[in-house]
Amino acid sequence: MKKKLARYLLLLLFFSLLATAAHGENVSKIIDWSKKKTWALTSAPRDFAVSFDKKKIFILEEDNKVRVYANTYNGKRLGIINVSPSTVAIDIAPRGGMLYLIGSDRTYTAIEIVYRKKDDTIADWAVKHTWKTEFQPLDIAQSFDKKYTFILESDNQVHIYSITGERKKVLPVAPGTLAITIPSRKRTLCLIDRNATYKSIQLPLR
Repeated sequence: MKKKLARYLLLLLFFSLLATAAHGENVSKIIDWSKKKTWALTSAPRDFAVSFDKKKIFILEEDNKVRVYANTYNGKRLGIINVSPSTVAIDIAPRGGMLYLIGSDRTYTAIEIVYRKKDDTIADWAVKHTWKTEFQPLDIAQSFDKKYTFILESDNQVHIYSITGERKKVLPVAPGTLAITIPSRKRTLCLIDRNATYKSIQLPLR
């Protein structure tokens, strides 16, 4: 009996030691991280997006440009896309073939990007769609299939539009919601708000 009790206490001690306090939270020692890449940007960033294959990083910078970088150790620049000074947030298609922008002037813009095959640098880009949102936009998330645009707007709702700007649905959200995203290949909308709350919503679209 004593051996069993001692073994139990040792196991309990072992697992209790796996948890360590960090900023007031319990963090398992099994979870680890390390810095893989770092490089300097040309201008201060406002927003960013990473392609599904993790090969390209799009960064909206304060000089009104979206710079596209290769996800390499030196952050090789693949190209620059000039955007409106009103641009507040961006999203991209899974492989970076489209760039989606929203502006404080209630403008949505979809840009198609063409890459050179030899080095993946940007060969050309062109605006494919532009239209106005219902209210001032705060954040944007594009569906994985590129059919729908989810825009968090200042009326405390996420407005769902088609790629051409046709409004499909409206989802009420908590006041203070400040960011949204749609995980790749998932049918859920994830939100965070200023009250330190995370929420996941099953998408109603097919």
